[in-house]
Amino acid sequence: MTTITVKVDNEQNAALLEKMLKALSFVEDVDIKNHEPNMVKEPRGSYHKLKQAIDKTEGNLMFKDIKDPSKWQSDLRDEWKHNI
Repeated sequence: MTTITVKVDNEQNAALLEKMLKALSFVEDVDIKNHEPNMVKEPRGSYHKLKQAIDKTEGNLMFKDIKDPSKWQSDLRDEWKHNI
């Protein structure tokens, strides 16, 4: 058996190469090692990005002074109250 080590520039390309290698009949095993442990994993969707941002902050303290969310949101949208 022969082992080949390959360095790939980003995670997306690494995933693509992994799929390609696993599809080959003569490849026995594919071992992925990420050598960038300090990299922050980027969430994929906007919901996950927002959730991750709130999780990093003290989410329970962010909107504590809002008693009525519907009224607060309505006040934000009321164009007559804001001088534009």
